[in-house]
Amino acid sequence: MQIKVRHRKLKDGKRETVYLDIYDRGRRRLEYLGLYLGPQKTHREANRETLRLAENIAAKRRLEVANDEHGFASRTKQKADFISYCRNLGASKRSPNTRGVWRNAIAHLAAFAAGPIRFSEINDSFLEGFKEYLLGRLRQNSALVYFARVKTACRQAVRDGILPTNPAIDVSIKKQGTRREFLELAELEKLSATPCANEAGKAAFLFSSFSGLRYSDVKPLTWSQVKRSKAGYSIEFNQTKTGEPETLPLSAEAAAILEGQVAARVSPRIKSPVNTEAVFKLGAQQTTDKAIRRWVKRAGIEKKISFHNARHTFATLSLTNGVDIYTVSKLLGHKSLETTEIYAKVIDEKKREAVSKLPRLKGGRQ
Repeated sequence: MQIKVRHRKLKDGKRETVYLDIYDRGRRRLEYLGLYLGPQKTHREANRETLRLAENIAAKRRLEVANDEHGFASRTKQKADFISYCRNLGASKRSPNTRGVWRNAIAHLAAFAAGPIRFSEINDSFLEGFKEYLLGRLRQNSALVYFARVKTACRQAVRDGILPTNPAIDVSIKKQGTRREFLELAELEKLSATPCANEAGKAAFLFSSFSGLRYSDVKPLTWSQVKRSKAGYSIEFNQTKTGEPETLPLSAEAAAILEGQVAARVSPRIKSPVNTEAVFKLGAQQTTDKAIRRWVKRAGIEKKISFHNARHTFATLSLTNGVDIYTVSKLLGHKSLETTEIYAKVIDEKKREAVSKLPRLKGGRQ
């Protein structure tokens, strides 16, 4: 096993986060330490102390590994706090939205446990209790999302050699079927013609409806990622959720929205700082969603719509207009075709609904 101290710049460009790069038997994972380096000119001495602390933590991890390799079960691991472990695991996720889900899940876990909880106390009985706690306070699918984060932590703890077996393997919450709301083309045309208080949010939502990009990928999109060739426009980016590099060709409508951004140079009135090179100068997703809900209502559309519904809209529009499901899956960046099949089921329902509206013969069947 190799354990190295590394650091890299945060998005603010001013600080660097310090973490352990752990490579063990072909697997690589990162352990974020909650330590940060400041600008070298003003924080030289403090940075030395921070790196010294990080090296001490790395040495401790190497000692724990050495103990395990020589057959000494690390009692320290069993006494460690599971909630703190979950917190570190959540903080290591790339996507801000994913990190937010982890924070919410951990908040519920901490409220249920009412204090630190040792790994030695994590068993199926504890997890069943947490499951009932969530179901008693949240909708079933929300409870499932938060419980899934704790199950992920249990699986990772097994891989890290902290838990001997996974206590969550037989404890689960069943997913409740929900309708994925989307917009018809006529509704998008109506929205396009309706003014919105947040013009950047409006443009970004319509762009997502014709490209399938998530908010977490639209917001950081810069002009340097936009490519133009004889074949048309495309964008090159790394998916925020998965970290995977993608090259996404854009439809004519999505390209037209980009050209509109060049001409308009949209500058919305938002409080949070924005990237001056950003294609869409957006604030927080919560703020954008509020503006979208008001905009949809002003357009007279009686649907509960947030920014993420633009992605659903792209998927259903693509399938409705004959794009095969495999291609749609690739355009959406899905790792599994099963994820995309959810949209195919929606299209099948639309077809059945359309067929049911066909008129019947007045004289009946002969």
